[in-house]
Amino acid sequence: MLPIAIVAPAQAEESSTSLLPGPSTATVTPPQPTPAAQSMARLKGHRHSKVCADAPPGYASCHAEIDDEIAGPLAVGQLVPAGYGPADLQSAYKLPSLTAGTGRTVAVVDPYDAPTAEADLGVYRTKYGQAPCSSVTGCFRKVDQAGGNSLPGADAGWAQEASLDVQMVSAACPNCNILLVEASSNSLTDLGAAVNTAVNLGASAVSMSFGGPESSGITRYDAEYFNHPGIALVASSGDNGYTNATAPPTVNYPASSPNVVAAGGTTLNLDTSKVRGWTERAWGATGSGAAGPGSGCSAYEPKPAWQHDTGCPNRTVADLASVADPSTGVAVYDSTPSNGMSGWMVFGGTSAAAPVIAATYALAGPPPAGTSPAQLAYGSPWALNDVANGANGTCTIPYLCTAGYGYDGPTGLGTAQGLTAFTASSPPSFSDIPGSYPFYTEVTWMAYNAITTGYPDGTFRPVQPVTREAMAAFLYRLRGSPAYVPPAISPFKDIGPLSPFYKEITWLATTGITTGYPDGTYRPSDAVNRDAMAAFLYRLAGKPAYTQPGVSPFTDLTPVSPFYLEITWLASTGITTGYADGTFRPLNPVNRDAMAAFMYRYNARIGR
Repeated sequence: MLPIAIVAPAQAEESSTSLLPGPSTATVTPPQPTPAAQSMARLKGHRHSKVCADAPPGYASCHAEIDDEIAGPLAVGQLVPAGYGPADLQSAYKLPSLTAGTGRTVAVVDPYDAPTAEADLGVYRTKYGQAPCSSVTGCFRKVDQAGGNSLPGADAGWAQEASLDVQMVSAACPNCNILLVEASSNSLTDLGAAVNTAVNLGASAVSMSFGGPESSGITRYDAEYFNHPGIALVASSGDNGYTNATAPPTVNYPASSPNVVAAGGTTLNLDTSKVRGWTERAWGATGSGAAGPGSGCSAYEPKPAWQHDTGCPNRTVADLASVADPSTGVAVYDSTPSNGMSGWMVFGGTSAAAPVIAATYALAGPPPAGTSPAQLAYGSPWALNDVANGANGTCTIPYLCTAGYGYDGPTGLGTAQGLTAFTASSPPSFSDIPGSYPFYTEVTWMAYNAITTGYPDGTFRPVQPVTREAMAAFLYRLRGSPAYVPPAISPFKDIGPLSPFYKEITWLATTGITTGYPDGTYRPSDAVNRDAMAAFLYRLAGKPAYTQPGVSPFTDLTPVSPFYLEITWLASTGITTGYADGTFRPLNPVNRDAMAAFMYRYNARIGR
């Protein structure tokens, strides 16, 4: 068969993939995951326990969970500790940790003295190849809650918490200075005074891995201790799941303060089959005694102007998330024995998430004057990893306890994908997609990740049908533009090596995602119907095992309809909900805005 050259029209939709810039995070090349990340299965099934006891009103407990089965020196021949290390966190969240953060200070606030915190940080940094960070080098400083040297008495449990916090800051931002401010007690007044001291001593961000259930009068602390515009105050949301699994339901303070970034938590797993290299789901489970990040509605704190969910009239927890599941926990070294455990250990809890998020804010630098750090992320959800699987309890308003598309309680807006969502960066834009457009986030996400370029005139043309050649380009880019050499002889008689998107179309055929038409054509300029779209995405996902339902979820489909399995699979994942009248309309063309939504949800639920 002779190759056929088909010349692109003057206004061909999209640009050639070879001409595309990489996604906005492409300039970041984080370290490769460690061997520990590749053997996290060893932690599954381990027992975990809370490091700190619950505290009465007006006091705070820490939100650290320890693996009860790992502690002590490394075994003979063990090169790295169990649990995720710096390279893993930097890889998972695309952090430019090796080049950013110099000159910035992250403060860690904890009560009581952690007598070995500096020495333990030295062991941690040496093991992971980080430069020394000590009081001698000026990188590390420890003060009391007034900024002096009259340190409080030691507490072994809180010392473990302090080592977790300090070392997670070091993992995410090794170039940052670390300031450990030790409050005299775990009362909110002492902890709040320590936060004020941290800010007065120049902290760019403050990690607060503590909290307690809200109580009447809690808002009085906001103005006195937690009102520091331009400083990222990040608090753990708790480890007891939705509304702390208490009656009456409650959320934790200071995470519920509108002045604070509330840290939710995830289960993080290495997955080299994905473009990102990792998958995440909300940490937690349903049922009695369930653990997981705290989430829910504040009973006392007003909803900030930048938070727009509709299930809570007041402030909703959480805002952002990071790894917190102790079954996929982080490595920590602490030599202050507590409950017979010391040495290399594995920790989880939202106490692990808060310092990672605080350090990410420090990497990004200060926000514009008058801007809340949390507000930045709410303006850039398209630049985060949207976590759409998992739950931390049961609730009547699903998004408050179940991860889903967009905002949810357990993981907030999602997890870091580089620093864009932590800065005032301008989003990629199209002249016909205003910020109020229904699929603005999804279309902007596509552009941010270099899945779409739009048209040469700066438009996206959202209600125009997706052509089959554009679909090939979208799916190829969704999979990270994998290395592929197109064949010299076309598998389809209506396209050739000089045709637009030849590489993408033939890749689609090589992978079995498309078979073309029975007459040997591909028909690149034809519109993609909704049933074919379902088939493409099902095959892109690897044809997952799925039993089609006996009763159709859509009124215009039956079990004998073409692509019934693929369409109902798409519905089972939540990638499609169909139309409000109960139809799917399989023969309707897919518009470009709807395709953006389908791919955004595919990425959040299945992963690229």
